Amino acid sequence: MGLTSTKTYQNVIQQGVLYLEKHQKQSFLAERLIMDRMDWNRTDLLLHLKKKMSEPAYLQYLKDLNELIEGKPLQYIVGKEWFYDLPLKVTSDTLIPRPETEELVHEALKQLKGKENLNVLDIGTGSGAIAIAMKANRPNDEVTATDISEKALQVAEENALTHHVDIRFLQGDLLEPVSLEMFDCILSNPPYISHDEEYLMDESVLKYEPHSALFADHEGLSIYEKLAYELPFYLKTDGCLFMEIGFQQGERLSTLYKRAFPDKEVSILQDSNGQDRILMVL
Repeated sequence: MGLTSTKTYQNVIQQGVLYLEKHQKQSFLAERLIMDRMDWNRTDLLLHLKKKMSEPAYLQYLKDLNELIEGKPLQYIVGKEWFYDLPLKVTSDTLIPRPETEELVHEALKQLKGKENLNVLDIGTGSGAIAIAMKANRPNDEVTATDISEKALQVAEENALTHHVDIRFLQGDLLEPVSLEMFDCILSNPPYISHDEEYLMDESVLKYEPHSALFADHEGLSIYEKLAYELPFYLKTDGCLFMEIGFQQGERLSTLYKRAFPDKEVSILQDSNGQDRILMVL
């Protein structure tokens, strides 16, 4: 790609920016590739700008840049994504955590403020993002996380170990691993994209992220429909439920969950972009 041999971090980043812009990629990724690969924050980067980049780091950067140009998500290139101020390992077996899911966690933490020693369940944990963020912010809660994928659970367990949080991980489909248990708070970011909407998806998402964590039958509603019948038996009388939803699903899911929980308050909350994003049952 023609990067020069004057390999200070500043030189390399400047030319990386030009290379990314030439290929219509976001230029800020030139810095983030280095920061995430080196486990640096912005201060660390600034302190290294005038220093020479080692030959192995330089060659890795070239490889990373070219994978980015080819469409591979940065998170899978460097093997991590930040979620609720925590760096989490991600692999091709786990969905890349999104900012919208951070909003789900934020709302749950807000609603649970003042309540202590709760039993919390994360259904379909993937990388463990929701469960780990909840436990990190509410260390006195007992947190359980389920996933059908053994490989995803291995990643989640590694992330929990990295952040020194004690979470019970169980393999199985949805609520199956916690049969006969009840919880004070249940959270989930299930697959909710309709197969008919595949043409709207970014090519890199379709090529690299696990489809089982993205798509669901019946216009993306099949998991919600299954859980609507089962969740009332797992949520305590004064318990609460938070689920991420597709932006076109709010009205239908509100109706469905009001039938499932006739004695509770069911709300649809919007994300920072004004789109329906969270189903909340209190």
